[in-house]
Amino acid sequence: MLKALPAGQPPRLVGPYRLLAALGAGGMGEVHLACRADTPTADPHRMVAVKTVRADLEVVDGDFRTRFRREITAARAVSGPYAARLVDADPDAAAPWLATEYVPGPSLAEAVTRAGALPVEAVRALGAALARALESVHAAKVLHRDLKPANVLLGAAGPKLIDFGIAQAFEATALTSTGLVVGSPGFMSPEHLVGSRAVVPASDVFCLGAVLAFAASGRGPFHDEELASVVFRISRAQAELDNVPEELRPVVERCLRLDPAERPSPAELAELLGGRAPAAFPWPGGVLSLLAEYGDAARRIGEAAASGTGVADLPTIGPQVPYSPTAAGYRPPAAPAASGRRRPWAAIAAGAVAVAVLATGGIAWFNSQGGQEGSSGGAAGPTAGTSGVPKAPATLGHVVLPYGGEGHGGDFGSTATDRASRPAGWSPWKAKVEAGAESCALAPKVLLCAGSGGSAVGLSAADGRKLWEVPARKTPGGEGLYATAGYPAVVGDTAYVSGPEGVTAYGIEDGKEKGRIPAPGGDWAVKGSDLLDGVLYSTYIHLADEGKGLVTALKLTGDGGQELWRHELDGLPEQPVAAGGRVYVPVGVTPVALDAGTGKETARAAGGLTCGELVVQGPYVLCTASMDGGVPVLDSRTLRLVRTLGKGLTIAGGPALSKDGIVALLAGDDARTVVTYDLKSGRERWRADVHWSYTMGIGPLSRVWFMGDKVVAGGRHHVHAIPLSGPTGKQEHEFEVFEAALPKDIDPAVLASTEALAAGGAVFLPFSDGLIVSGHLP
Repeated sequence: MLKALPAGQPPRLVGPYRLLAALGAGGMGEVHLACRADTPTADPHRMVAVKTVRADLEVVDGDFRTRFRREITAARAVSGPYAARLVDADPDAAAPWLATEYVPGPSLAEAVTRAGALPVEAVRALGAALARALESVHAAKVLHRDLKPANVLLGAAGPKLIDFGIAQAFEATALTSTGLVVGSPGFMSPEHLVGSRAVVPASDVFCLGAVLAFAASGRGPFHDEELASVVFRISRAQAELDNVPEELRPVVERCLRLDPAERPSPAELAELLGGRAPAAFPWPGGVLSLLAEYGDAARRIGEAAASGTGVADLPTIGPQVPYSPTAAGYRPPAAPAASGRRRPWAAIAAGAVAVAVLATGGIAWFNSQGGQEGSSGGAAGPTAGTSGVPKAPATLGHVVLPYGGEGHGGDFGSTATDRASRPAGWSPWKAKVEAGAESCALAPKVLLCAGSGGSAVGLSAADGRKLWEVPARKTPGGEGLYATAGYPAVVGDTAYVSGPEGVTAYGIEDGKEKGRIPAPGGDWAVKGSDLLDGVLYSTYIHLADEGKGLVTALKLTGDGGQELWRHELDGLPEQPVAAGGRVYVPVGVTPVALDAGTGKETARAAGGLTCGELVVQGPYVLCTASMDGGVPVLDSRTLRLVRTLGKGLTIAGGPALSKDGIVALLAGDDARTVVTYDLKSGRERWRADVHWSYTMGIGPLSRVWFMGDKVVAGGRHHVHAIPLSGPTGKQEHEFEVFEAALPKDIDPAVLASTEALAAGGAVFLPFSDGLIVSGHLP
């Protein structure tokens, strides 16, 4: 993946770029991960891959520069989402170089070697995207000449074809070389064997057919232990496709026909594979785990460079699978005999479908293709401790709540992205449970979800396996029509779930009932709850008198608990927030504060102030869903108005409140602006306009969180990950954007109340229809 630079040496510069790590080498070229020296970054999407002529070769003559300059011009003409963009180049430097966009992901060669053959849906998507890439390459009057698994990089938004046209310059030694073969054994066309001048656009299609066969079966179609046999079989187009799934075989066979005229054009091939490449790539879980691994590695190296420390002492990360070799052929390991059993769907992950699903309430990377519910499928790579692969991280050691913790600020902290806080053995997964079990809490080993009527389920946080389940209990009074499911309260090894009969205690790992605390009475239906320091604070509405409400405090113990106090309210309460020795409750639309120890009312906001939900931190209480415009900030002791953030703005989402006192809002009639404020002073810190993605039809934003060092904002179709420091304004689109695609079987109506949980770079996202997905964060 990334190889550390030699230790003890000063930073190495190529043009305006600082080299960060070695990516690979092939033929005459070396490839390094790099960033601009004047703007260090930890964002992999702002890094580049710099290719230079190897310093130990003396081949940079006039012919080389002529060829290199010509092919740089051609490469600049290539455009499209699946062809790596040429960023910069200098053919006149002492050591000519070029920089292309960096794709933080494995090559297809590495992905198949480490995670196995791709499922059919992923191969179709891969082939359609690469066919469109070839279409753009050929439209620029360029031939790729060396399309092979090592020259296809897998990214979160799909594959990227690299080294188009440039391969000839880096592998040839004279402009007029005759009989030169540019290509890789096992993935060349019959025309390659005749000589480079015989290569035509249909030759690239032949190579693509071989690449798709490899992706689908884990074995090249001309694979043989003897190179002479490989060449012989290619010369006669004698492809071995028995291990390629039947539904893909006819298309691959057409690409591998001996006569170039009988092969489909790139545009025709794309149609045969399903037309346009999907917006959300159905990468299997093993590939998505590799995507996250690459992103993590690049970020760590970028952080070291940005901090001013050296990067040469960082360890080598990952096996040395070539990044973009163009001379040496790739030889996959011998594949086992086909058993007729396809590799199972390996779950969701990062990147999602290499894309994010952020359904008004959370982010997840998922595979929209079906699979075994609650199964993670195949392995995501080598086991922990394998030579060259990072050891398994430490595990999650605390409970994660859907809004990030005390005060409901939506700040998941540094543990959201720190892999040391990941549940033990975690890999992406999806599961299906009883509809409505959408209020969840993440214990170190178990994801606990509760629904109305006292229903609850415990799932393995590692792989989504169902550990236990308690069905909903119907009551004659029809409480389920009124009750709102609250997240399970976790104390030690016990989960407490509110229902019609009261609060029931269950063993976290086995679901065995341990005890029960009776409900306040049959006329009361639970509305919301909040746990703080082992005390569960719950709000209730009265079924017969809608003008009455109730708040209770229960001290939870291993076999049940004890009621500490109850306090009746003169209106309908909403979700309580326990913080700073008080319990804050919106009664109707008016915030009320109760003493957490006694339940006595200590403050009430002035009339005319409207609040939907509350966010509390230190001396401040923030109102959400205010009808007055902006976000009112109240004194937490008196509930008097201190100031209003975003006054005059239309607030479309948030606020999220970081532990450092930063407030993030989604603003604007079209919800396309992220604005941050300093809570204490009320001053605006920065704003980021994402109108460009909105005009592309992606849609408005709707939710915002703090995760690690980023503000994560998104809507139903996309996610923006913005540095906490805000955009610099030095470039138009400097923060990460992830397009999202909803699973076909999800009704958008179920997304409105979804709340995400984040820990260790993983996200857990429950939907009200019973689908739960877990994948990598951006």
